[in-house]
Amino acid sequence: MPLTYTDCPLYGLKSKKMLRHLLRIEDSKFLKQDYVALMVSPYIDKKEKPRLIEPPREELKIIQKRIKQMLGQIMVPGNVFSGIKGRSYADNAMMHTGEKRRNLFKIDLTAFFPSISRETVYSFFCKDLCCSFDIAEILTNFTTIDLEKTQANCLDEIYSFLNLKGVTCKNHLISGAPTSQIMSYLVNHQMFDEMQKVADDNNAMMSIYVDDVTFSSENRISRYFKNKIIAIVRKYGYQISKAKVKKYTKLYPKLVTGVVIDSDGKPVIKNSMREKIINEHAHLREHPDDTESRQRLRGLLTAARQVNKHAFPTIYKFVYDK
Repeated sequence: MPLTYTDCPLYGLKSKKMLRHLLRIEDSKFLKQDYVALMVSPYIDKKEKPRLIEPPREELKIIQKRIKQMLGQIMVPGNVFSGIKGRSYADNAMMHTGEKRRNLFKIDLTAFFPSISRETVYSFFCKDLCCSFDIAEILTNFTTIDLEKTQANCLDEIYSFLNLKGVTCKNHLISGAPTSQIMSYLVNHQMFDEMQKVADDNNAMMSIYVDDVTFSSENRISRYFKNKIIAIVRKYGYQISKAKVKKYTKLYPKLVTGVVIDSDGKPVIKNSMREKIINEHAHLREHPDDTESRQRLRGLLTAARQVNKHAFPTIYKFVYDK
């Protein structure tokens, strides 16, 4: 389906005065890339597997949230779950459930946000949203980061991480901005459209959740199909994590964006999430005044109930008891 760009308040924008009004920007320094870059603090998170984190300061995040809200007015296909209001990771997995068992193939785009260049983002604002050159540049400043312009004291470590991932782009979509999920789809919609055409031609269902793209079909998913999808990704300059390319047959349980689809094609809460909920519940029973634990448990239950809305009724009642 064609994207409804004209529904976005940023569409066709040519006035800096109007842009400042829409985004409620009082300080003109925010319109300069050098100033915005200083409001992002990149680092490598090593808590689990290493990943690049680029958190914006609150003043910048507020502006990015306003941009996200405006971009959210662009109507996108129903199988896109990348930062779309009212659509969740669980909804993405539900696309591949049903009464009839399905074969499944999924890919993961390696270091997706850092691989999306400033030029790709600028082209979207300029060509798709029809903004003037200077407005497109300002919006690009708000949503991308030039690592050379930051005050990060660990640039060598960041560059080593990106090189390890095969990423050469140093000026890219921010890995941590509220705008990044929805923009990762919008600025790459042509790539995803080409994948959708392959899926349609092969009677396959396709869903997109940021860097996870999943295909399922009642029919066999051929090697030719897989190679066509991989070729499209490479055509647009992105890479696929070989370790995360997965193919599941109909009778095999499948993991899709954190949701297990069992051999009957029904969604199931992951065992690891069940264990976290049970352990957090046990801790909270012993320490009922631990507000952080209560908040963590509520978050876990919310995630679990996106898969099964009636999950853990006793624990749910306990955690919301005043």
